[in-house]
Amino acid sequence: MEVTRVIKIQSSCRDCLDTVLRTMSTLDGILLMKFFNNELVVTYETSNVSFSDIAQLVLSLGIGVLLRKVIMIVGSRGIDIDVVNSSLGRMVDGVVDLQYDQATARLTVIMHPDTDINAVINGLVGLGVPIREVTVDELSQILIARS
Repeated sequence: MEVTRVIKIQSSCRDCLDTVLRTMSTLDGILLMKFFNNELVVTYETSNVSFSDIAQLVLSLGIGVLLRKVIMIVGSRGIDIDVVNSSLGRMVDGVVDLQYDQATARLTVIMHPDTDINAVINGLVGLGVPIREVTVDELSQILIARS
């Protein structure tokens, strides 16, 4: 499926933006890229590349991205976060990363601001992760790529 997303880049350095374009052009599935001020408009084919791949690539260059952070309380403590992260990323384009704190049962979802939270919640429930409540839903400047 072909998707177009606007990504708010947290940099005004022209060389940095050029580096983003050069590096992203190496990804298979990128159909179109264009900067408008600090917004990168990118059209890509989801069968070849995901939004997570794109966001992680930009973050790995040391450039911040404005993303949505949603924190949820989950009803189970035995979550294999790597499996859930991998599966949810394939189910819902726009999810960048999941972080899970087993001690507090808090699941943090980092995603594109336009990602449908209901699709994320339904995907999590379908993967056996019961959601008790959403406690935080905010836009955040993310600066570090997943290691």
